[in-house]
Amino acid sequence: MDCGGVLVKYVLFIFNILFVICGILIIVLGSIMVSKMSDFSNVEQAFNTNSVAIVLLVLGCMIFVISFLGCCGAIRENNCSLSMYSIFMLGLFLCQIAVIVYVWVQRPQIIDSIDKVVYKVWEQRAVDQPVLDAMQRSFKCCGYYKFTDYGSMTLPASCCDSTGSSCNVSQVLLTPGCKSAVESFWDKNVSIIKYAGLGVAAIELTAFIFACCLANQIRNNGRRSNF
Repeated sequence: MDCGGVLVKYVLFIFNILFVICGILIIVLGSIMVSKMSDFSNVEQAFNTNSVAIVLLVLGCMIFVISFLGCCGAIRENNCSLSMYSIFMLGLFLCQIAVIVYVWVQRPQIIDSIDKVVYKVWEQRAVDQPVLDAMQRSFKCCGYYKFTDYGSMTLPASCCDSTGSSCNVSQVLLTPGCKSAVESFWDKNVSIIKYAGLGVAAIELTAFIFACCLANQIRNNGRRSNF
């Protein structure tokens, strides 16, 4: 293999190490998002709220597994592994672009689904207070719009994230309502998904091109060795 092929081989190997790290980070991000919303799993439309996080988890696992295949194919100069890796990487690239476009275009619908879940949790507080408590503790919020939604001076202990039986109004004057707190959480994470996803997609496309070049050179070397 010439110097160019050796360079492509090791660059591809390093890229895949980066992919492994990116895959782990995406899995962690998706896990955090799912854990934040997992308390709402018994509420209708909760799947819509968790759908982006679930897709992130699946993509993160795929990136991790495919990257391992790419590492092995590059370092062992295995044409079959590299060809499979190229196909998977192209598919992964297209899926990731689709997810980014979906999140970008459907952001209002995603936020609307989240608002419906939060509102339903608030409306069902009389019969399912633990779910509302979990939401208020997770997002450091109180009430739907604000703590005044409770209409009393005594608030649930979850508004203060306290283990006691109640919470004082003076402790939550600056605490946001759960509607705005959950929206803020998703706004921040949607931005991370968009820009981190675009960066990862660019790396995936580069790796796909490098893998095709390396696989082609390995095939050509094999043909020359037969003569």
